[in-house]
Amino acid sequence: MSITAVRLLFVSGTLAVLSACTSPTQPDAVKPSVPVEPICERQSDSRLVGNWYMTRKLSGVAGEMQTLLTLQADGKMRQQTRVKSGRNIRSELRETGCWSSADGRLTTRVTRSNGELVDVDDPIYRTIYRVEKIDARRLTLREDKPSARPFTGERKPDSYRLP
Repeated sequence: MSITAVRLLFVSGTLAVLSACTSPTQPDAVKPSVPVEPICERQSDSRLVGNWYMTRKLSGVAGEMQTLLTLQADGKMRQQTRVKSGRNIRSELRETGCWSSADGRLTTRVTRSNGELVDVDDPIYRTIYRVEKIDARRLTLREDKPSARPFTGERKPDSYRLP
């Protein structure tokens, strides 16, 4: 057997092995879905637009929960939430998304949590509150759950940040 024949046999064998190692492409394969950020709708209830600072205690949580909820007229919202125990901040969450108001209810829908897109169909990212009272300085909400307690937010200037 000549060198050329050996090389040809070696190359053919190598190509056969390499082609067997690769997986065939499937044109009908389902590609993983990429989360899409929804577009927020302009809101007509201008009484809710603004920065609302709220503090509350939750059962089973050591410390105080502080929230700065910013509702914009274009339907966008920002929510920064901290659990503060004494002088220590135990955890912090920054969320953005959309809000809406209808029939005395405020609905927030988180689309990004700490900058990452979330599954907007997951019910954990949607919260419904009953608006119990609102005036120029205060907003009283109650989460739309049977045993929820009301909590009050104070309107803050646009430049306000959590302490």
